[in-house]
Amino acid sequence: MNILLTGPRGSGKTSIGRIVARSLGRPLVDMDALVLDLFDQATVTEVWSVLGEQAWREAEVQILEQVLQGSDQIISLGGGVPMIPQARRRIEAAQTAGQAVLLYLDCSLETLTNRLRQARADGDDRPSLTGADVIDEVAAVLADRRPVYEALANWTLHADGTSIAQAAESVIDCIVTRAW
Repeated sequence: MNILLTGPRGSGKTSIGRIVARSLGRPLVDMDALVLDLFDQATVTEVWSVLGEQAWREAEVQILEQVLQGSDQIISLGGGVPMIPQARRRIEAAQTAGQAVLLYLDCSLETLTNRLRQARADGDDRPSLTGADVIDEVAAVLADRRPVYEALANWTLHADGTSIAQAAESVIDCIVTRAW
C-alpha cells in the first residue's frame, strides 16, 4: 500500500515523508522533485515562468500515474496535485482499490505562514499560485484547497504545535496501527 502525504505548502510533506520513509524502510517519492526533473529549468518558479503552470500540472499527472504503479512507498504529493481533477480521480481510484491511503497534514494559517517565511529565508523558491506574494496568498490558497484535502483524506493529522519529528512519529503510528 502506498501512503500519500498531502497538504498545503509548508505543511511538512517532504520533511515528514523523509523521516517516515527512513523509519519504515520504505522509499520516499518526492513528486515535486520528480516533476522538476522532467524539465530543463532548475527551479519550479523557472518552469512556471518559461512554460506556465499548466505544463507543471500536466507533468504532475504524468508522474502521479507512474509512481502509483509502485507499492509500499511514502509519496509526498505536490500541494496542488489533489486540485487537478484527473489526479484526484486517480488518487480516488487507488484508494478504492486498496492501493493507497491519503494522509492530510493539516496546519493553521499561522503555522504555514511562519514555515513559509523561514523557507524563504533559507532560500526556498516557490512560485506564486495567485499572482500575490507567496506569503500573502497562503490564506486564499488554503481556503481553496482545504475542502479538497479533507474530502480525499483517509486520515488527518493536525500538525500545529508539533515538531516535524513529532508529526512524523504520529504518521508512523497511524501507518503501523492502520488508524484510517
